[in-house]
Amino acid sequence: MQDSPTQKKSEQTATREKLLDAAIKTFARDGLYRATTRVIAAEAGVNEVTLFRHFQNKEGLINAVMSRVVEFHSNEGLADDALWKGELKPNLLRFAKALYASMERDEAFIRTMVGEAKRHPDHSQKVIMDAVKPTRARFVANLEAARKAGHIRKGVDLIVAADAFTGMLFGGMLKNTTGCVDEYTATQYVATCVDLFAAGLAPVARP
Repeated sequence: MQDSPTQKKSEQTATREKLLDAAIKTFARDGLYRATTRVIAAEAGVNEVTLFRHFQNKEGLINAVMSRVVEFHSNEGLADDALWKGELKPNLLRFAKALYASMERDEAFIRTMVGEAKRHPDHSQKVIMDAVKPTRARFVANLEAARKAGHIRKGVDLIVAADAFTGMLFGGMLKNTTGCVDEYTATQYVATCVDLFAAGLAPVARP
C-alpha cells in the first residue's frame, strides 16, 4: 500500500527538520566551513543524497538554517500588524521573549556565525543579513503600525530603533549564557529592555 500524499509530505517535513537540527549541531561544533554535508547527513541519520534533495547544496542548507534560527520563535512574537495597534509594551514583551528564547536555544550556532563572519566576511555577513531581513522588516512594520495608532512618538527612526532593541537582547543573551552575570536573571533583563525601549518610544506627554 502506497503512502498518501499527506503522509509523504509529513515525512519529508520531518526529514527536513532532522537535517536542520543536525546542521545546527554540526556547524556549532565544527564551524561553518569545516562541517561537511556528509557528516551532517550522518548526524541526521539519512544519506547525503537526501540532504541534497532537500537543500540542493551546502549553501542552500546554510541559508535554511539561518532562516530558521532567526524566524522560528521571533515570528511567533511578531504576529500581525493589527495586534500592534494595541498597547505597545505587551507587544514588545511578547516579541522580546520569543526572540531571546530563540537566540538562547541556538546560542552555540550563533556564536559560530559571528566568528565565521569575521573570518569570511563577504560570504558569512551576506548569509546573516539575508536571513535577518524578513524578520527585521516585519518588526519595523509592526512598530510603524504602533506609531500610526499613537503609541510611538513621531520622529523616531524605526529601523534604527528596531536594530537597537534587538541588539540589546542579543548582547544580553551572549553575556547571560557565558555566566558573566549573576545579579539578575534573563527574564529580568528582557523585561528591563522592554521597559526602557517602550519608555523611549512613548509619545511626549503634553503639559
